[in-house]
Amino acid sequence: MYFSRIIFSVCLALTTCSVAAIELIDSLHSLVLDAKQVLTLDNTADFTPTAVSDVETERLGPNSLAVYAPENAGFYSLVLSNNKTSKRLLVIVKKPFNANNKQLNNYQIGLYPAPYKGYTQYSAPNGFIEVFEKDLSRQLTPHVQVKNVICKQVSGFPKYLYVNNDGLMMLEDLLSFIQNEGIKVSKFAFISGYRTPHYNRSIGNGKHSRHQYGDAFDLYIDEDGDGRMDDLNGDGKLTIADVDVLYKVFEKFQKHSRYNGGIGRYKPASHHGGFVHIDNRGFTARW
Repeated sequence: MYFSRIIFSVCLALTTCSVAAIELIDSLHSLVLDAKQVLTLDNTADFTPTAVSDVETERLGPNSLAVYAPENAGFYSLVLSNNKTSKRLLVIVKKPFNANNKQLNNYQIGLYPAPYKGYTQYSAPNGFIEVFEKDLSRQLTPHVQVKNVICKQVSGFPKYLYVNNDGLMMLEDLLSFIQNEGIKVSKFAFISGYRTPHYNRSIGNGKHSRHQYGDAFDLYIDEDGDGRMDDLNGDGKLTIADVDVLYKVFEKFQKHSRYNGGIGRYKPASHHGGFVHIDNRGFTARW
């Protein structure tokens, strides 16, 4: 434990190094971290990092591992194994960002508003995921790619994305829940994920839109691949009634899970077939 004491002493002296904890569960596939952050990964009693991992780790106790985020922004691999299975985690190190700036490497971020009603979950991100064109098809989870959740604003590369760990886990948990409810769905179709304040303002959305904070998604089900909501109620029509089916399942999901936030329904329009918004803002909102 001497090495641990050295590392943690150094961390205390560095403002870029922070300690947090998260549990290794089935829906955890990515770890979004700050540069040089130390993460405690719990529920790892019988798991050992393998030689193919390119992230430094250390056993802290019988049930916990320390994960040391690299200094440089990028995508890294952490593979844990036991005598039954292996678990591959994508470790994503964010590029630091000063919220007083409007750009990051010439990519328009815009200015974040003061936190809504002082809530800490509405604080501006301190870093962003750096995305090059080759990263668009990268799997953040088994059912979500970078291109599904990146902001739609037009720009060159690199682009910058913000999504948090709970947001990604919520998507996986939500998909499993809907499947268990008997709705045919292999993955979500996305209308919108992350939005920069710059883009959010350009489309006339509210200044505290949850899409700016890494855990809000506009979703629909499109198993037939026509780009519009499927006929979820089986009446042979594509109407707001299909949106309502998904909305009610989303509500049931939040009632039976640890996630709490906004859920909103949007009726079909000329440019989309209707969708449902869900986020993890920490308090209930419905529309």
